[in-house]
Amino acid sequence: MPDDATPVVSPGPEQGSARPVPARDDEISAWEVLAVLLRRRGVIVGSTVLVGILALAFALLREPSYTTAASFRPQGPAATQGQVLALASQFGVNVAGLGDEAGPAFYAELLSSRGILLPVASAPYTVEGREVLLVDLLEIEDDTEELRLQSAIKWLRESALEVQTGRETGVVTVSVTTRWPELSFAIADRLVDEISRFNLETRQSQAAAERAFIEARVAGARKELETAEDELQAFLQSNRQFESSPELRFEHERLQRAVTLRQQVYTTLVQAYEQARIAEVRDTPVITVLQPAFMPPGPDERRLKLFLALGLVLGGMAGVVLAFVVEAFRRPVGDDPARADFQRTWEGFLGTFGLRRTQAR
Repeated sequence: MPDDATPVVSPGPEQGSARPVPARDDEISAWEVLAVLLRRRGVIVGSTVLVGILALAFALLREPSYTTAASFRPQGPAATQGQVLALASQFGVNVAGLGDEAGPAFYAELLSSRGILLPVASAPYTVEGREVLLVDLLEIEDDTEELRLQSAIKWLRESALEVQTGRETGVVTVSVTTRWPELSFAIADRLVDEISRFNLETRQSQAAAERAFIEARVAGARKELETAEDELQAFLQSNRQFESSPELRFEHERLQRAVTLRQQVYTTLVQAYEQARIAEVRDTPVITVLQPAFMPPGPDERRLKLFLALGLVLGGMAGVVLAFVVEAFRRPVGDDPARADFQRTWEGFLGTFGLRRTQAR
């Protein structure tokens, strides 16, 4: 070999093609997961069947419930309120709350308010042939009667009532579910009555405020009309031949327009005042009951299929978790350092309560 020949260097570890990166020890492959599921299939199946049976037993053994429903639609504001609002805006007066139309969302909140539920919770009901208070029927025990009523209101709001509203139709439907058909019917019927009473009192109070406002405006409009008429009368008395003068004819037309405008305002206010006086004492309902409450014909469906399906799903999920737990504890301690550390920590935790004695070496 010649002396000047370049020696051939074999590629070291840093040269040549890249080597495959070995898998990390803490990574879990999908095959290992499938192997655990197949190996512990008995645990998964057993958990699924057990929880499914428990859910089905709960659906069969729970007390029957009875549901009734009532639906109503609130009436719109009276047309006279729109006229009064228009007049009030012309004179720079804002009448608060007048002409506001309560929508379905308002009644959904109203049905859950204390003002509506308190009379419902404190009223006596006839259940199974005896008259009993709701707090006694629910066996609510508390320190004071006020706290008992508050618990009954909470039960009504969270457990017994369900309110649905129709955006397009404006229909409000309230459903009541209890363990007694007579109680469900009586509560739903009482709720509709309380809504009618609340609306009636609210409408009457608004009509009283409207009457007071219009009454003051009628007196002012009468004086303004009399002033305009006096000005026109004085002009006619001073200018008997005003037709021959363009300036006097223009002044006459201006005064005549003022009188006509004041007459229209005064006439509208007088009509609205009479209508407000009638509305103040009106006792007609302001909601239209589309479907009154009815006596439930029988208990509600127990929904066995739904409970069984939920039980099977939850049981299967619990079985998968339990399968991995069993697999972790069945492995030898030496094969898994993390498990060995956990077992030492667990034994030390039990030793603090005297459940298992540990020896320190």
